[in-house]
Amino acid sequence: RSLTSRLGLLCSLFRTPVWFNFSLKLFDMASGVKVNDHCKTLFSEVKMNRKDQTKKRFAVFRISDDLKEIITDENRIDGGEEELGTQEHFEQIVRDLPEDDGRYIVYDYPYQANHGNASKVIFVMWCPQNIPIKKKMLYASSKDGLKKCIEYGGEFQADCCDDLCHADIEAKLRKV
Repeated sequence: RSLTSRLGLLCSLFRTPVWFNFSLKLFDMASGVKVNDHCKTLFSEVKMNRKDQTKKRFAVFRISDDLKEIITDENRIDGGEEELGTQEHFEQIVRDLPEDDGRYIVYDYPYQANHGNASKVIFVMWCPQNIPIKKKMLYASSKDGLKKCIEYGGEFQADCCDDLCHADIEAKLRKV
């Protein structure tokens, strides 16, 4: 029997639509890149504000050299500097990103809301034009696996520093 007929038989036994099971199977195997547990832990440190620890404002992730896992970019970890949370700090992080490789950024971004100062976690996929097409496709297809593990207020994609201007980010966060 073909795979489609087997799925149809299973779906009829469990009374679920065929398209649901088939699309779920395809979605799980989109890129094959897994998210490291340390990424999830680091994101929770960015999201939460704990009294016993210094607040982490951002985290940067990358795909490992063997292309099998999303890991923390150890060269770009929040060290608890005093200038965290400013527009200039975010712009500096973006300027420091490599021009020859992709990255995912999670940043607790401060902005001016209607009711005063606020902050929301944003997700940025950095995929510069200089990287090979295969790697761009891998970053794009692996993004959903990472997004499942985190909660964020806005999503942005950038291939250069000019794609992430403060006015655009703030406007999008006000809508969310």
